[in-house]
Amino acid sequence: YNKGSPLSAESYAVTVELSRLGREKEEFVFKPLGAFQVSDKEVSEPHSFDVQIKAQLDGKTFSWSYSSYEGRTEILEEVAKVSGIKIEKAEGRRIVSSIPIRGKVTPSEHKIAHVVPRFSGVVREGRKHIGDTVQKGEILAIIESNQSLQPFEVRSQISGTVVNGHVIVGEYVPENQWIYIVADLSEVWGDFFMPLRENSSLVVNQKIEISTVNGDITTEGVVSYVAPYADERSQSQLLRVVIPNPQSKFLPGMFIVGNLVTSERSTKIAVKKTAIQNIRGHKVVFRQVGNIFEAAPIELGVSDGDWIEVLSGLLPGDSYVSENSYLIKADILKSGASHDH
Repeated sequence: YNKGSPLSAESYAVTVELSRLGREKEEFVFKPLGAFQVSDKEVSEPHSFDVQIKAQLDGKTFSWSYSSYEGRTEILEEVAKVSGIKIEKAEGRRIVSSIPIRGKVTPSEHKIAHVVPRFSGVVREGRKHIGDTVQKGEILAIIESNQSLQPFEVRSQISGTVVNGHVIVGEYVPENQWIYIVADLSEVWGDFFMPLRENSSLVVNQKIEISTVNGDITTEGVVSYVAPYADERSQSQLLRVVIPNPQSKFLPGMFIVGNLVTSERSTKIAVKKTAIQNIRGHKVVFRQVGNIFEAAPIELGVSDGDWIEVLSGLLPGDSYVSENSYLIKADILKSGASHDH
């Protein structure tokens, strides 16, 4: 207006410069459109900035400025530390989506030998017991043949551990009956059961992360076998993983848990899920610049339960509140920060 009368949109020029927290200045140029002037782009979230306006009319330049903050608060570093507010840098991370399943360790049927004497007879000597380690070709027992009345040696066909069986001196051993079971436990099976309602993504060679129930032993493997039938009692499907076990940490009979990987991708930016808060219908994280904390609306992508991908709203290297972010939210809401357009 000039002396109370509106100016023609073609008679003046206007630029607006916005300065956001920790960001480069952004300039908006206005052009005539009918009775108004319209900027060349929209103002993106968050609508929190310092505004500098410049206008030119009849060869003269006019300028003025003001601040328009929202979702912002100031907390001293000492107070933030005492409150348990933790800060991390926004950076890339590998996000793995998975389905939790439970299972049990069993001996590999490809690594088991049932030791059967060639002839029936009477045990003269038993050298091994359950839990003993044996080498391939090692003598396990000596039996006197019923046919020849001569003793013969019973040897192990593989190296491994005696997991079943025993013999007693003087005991009669019939024909075609095993007396020992030897298992090579340097490789075991992890048998898992996937509920049928979740088995649509189940395929051979799918990656799986495996750990003991208390999480003290972990390893990775791939699905080597998927049963072509369902267990009618549990309405689940068997999947099997071959687990390398050179130090015998996974014991047959041990319960284990698995995370069956359904997708994995590298992200440019990911944040902890504990950083996410909801303010006025927006998912936000709180950026930190010095003692200033400000809500940054974000667009989210995939998650692995602990971390979540950020598609927009943060830049690599941004400092953000990773833990106890609800304290920042409470302080902002207490101050009555508005969102007026």
